[in-house]
Amino acid sequence: MGKVFGGGKAARGKHAARGGAVPTATLLGAEPAAPQSPAPGMPSDPAPKDGRGRKVALIVVGVLVGVVAAVYLVGFAVFSFIFYPNTQLNGADVSLRPASEVSEAAASGLDSFTAEIGGDGFSTTLKGTDVDLAFDTAAYARALLGQQTAWAWPVRVMGEHQIESAGGATYDADKLKSVLGGAISTFNEGATQPVDATIGFDEASQAYAVVPEQLGTALDADATIAYVGEQLTSLTDTIRLGKDCLARPSVTSDDEKLAEAAKNANRFMTADIPLTMGGAVAGEVTRTQISSWITLDDQHNATLDENKLKDWVKTEVAVKYDTRGAARTYTRPDGKVVTVAATGSSHWDDAYGWVTDEVALTDALKAAVEAGSTDAIEIPTKETAQNVPDAGLRDWGNRYIDIDLAEQHVRMYDDSGALVWESDCVTGDHAKGHDTPTGVYVLNSCRASGDVELRGAIDPATNQPEYISHVSYWMPFIGNSWALHDASWRSRFGGDIYQYAGSHGCVNLPGDKAKELFGLCKVGDVVVVHN
Repeated sequence: MGKVFGGGKAARGKHAARGGAVPTATLLGAEPAAPQSPAPGMPSDPAPKDGRGRKVALIVVGVLVGVVAAVYLVGFAVFSFIFYPNTQLNGADVSLRPASEVSEAAASGLDSFTAEIGGDGFSTTLKGTDVDLAFDTAAYARALLGQQTAWAWPVRVMGEHQIESAGGATYDADKLKSVLGGAISTFNEGATQPVDATIGFDEASQAYAVVPEQLGTALDADATIAYVGEQLTSLTDTIRLGKDCLARPSVTSDDEKLAEAAKNANRFMTADIPLTMGGAVAGEVTRTQISSWITLDDQHNATLDENKLKDWVKTEVAVKYDTRGAARTYTRPDGKVVTVAATGSSHWDDAYGWVTDEVALTDALKAAVEAGSTDAIEIPTKETAQNVPDAGLRDWGNRYIDIDLAEQHVRMYDDSGALVWESDCVTGDHAKGHDTPTGVYVLNSCRASGDVELRGAIDPATNQPEYISHVSYWMPFIGNSWALHDASWRSRFGGDIYQYAGSHGCVNLPGDKAKELFGLCKVGDVVVVHN
């Protein structure tokens, strides 16, 4: 034994121990040596690893994932052909019903299908047989299910759902166009057509601006037929036509040409143009008025319409300011409201009042508007008066001679409007048709004093004047034939003498009164003759 285990060098024994050989003492029955702690700084031997817990966890997770995946796939498969709970189709409950069943139900009444089509005055009925309506149940079911997104069933299954009829039906497009097109054409005959956007004068801003387009009630045939066809594919039996089916304006407010047209038109709208008569304010041409003379062509280009301008000068200026021969109404200083009849054509040339030069005014306004001028324009006239006419067309001042035929009385007022002279008179013989002409006149330059001879018309029978008279004061106001003058042959004046023994048309005055008047009046004084 000593030979087997004791032999050899100490180095060999040491090596054997490191190699893991069983110690000699153990084999000989000696007590085993106590285990020794590792030297400081030396690592201890690691404990053996146990992988069984990790494997169990992985198995559990895998099983759970599989279960969840299986549940999701089952749900996805179910809701790929069955509707979610709480689902309505066009208001009808289809919860948990198979889409194929709903589709078959939709197709079941196809032979008797009728659609009511209407909107804003339009109404018609369309039968399915009119357009060869047919139904693809499989396509319809797919379209319905496509609205509920089965892949999202875990988050959607508990909510409320609204779906609408979708594709599945087919129809003959030509027949639909024929049937519905005729109804639309008839309706459009009495419908309101759309209005294109344009430019117009805006009172608030006193300038041209874009006026938006307006929809009417007329239908766009193509858009309406397309919309109805789309609804038919879903078997919608009540089809309401909305704004998308209305006929559209061809020009809308966002058209850049309109903004440019408004800008060009506003070159005429610089400002109002004052008008004067005899240096006095007579009115103004406003931008609103100017806008009424503007004409827009098909391209919305603005031009000044000279014919409209001419009409305005005639109907607004001439009518308002042309007083010559016109009837007048005024209040005399004593309070009497007087109406002067219009002057007859036979005495129009002697009448007093304004006469507008319409051609010259039209030219002046046209040039001012086109140049954007705001300078005052003196209304050109062929005849003038003292004042701008008032509402009653009185166009003379305070100074004038008033001949009242009804009262057979003559009055003269001075520049302040004070009565400075008056007298009874005798006017034209009414019984013989020699009435003194009414109207507004002026004393003319034939005024004379001294021995003034008056001759009547030539009598055809005798070839001599009807009369020859001599007066001292002659104050004519119509040519050299009708005048205020003294009448020494009369002893009475006023009253109703003129009704049966009046003059040949002149206004007869007592001699002393005629002298006084002659001293007060002058050429150019206004003479008003009225009843």
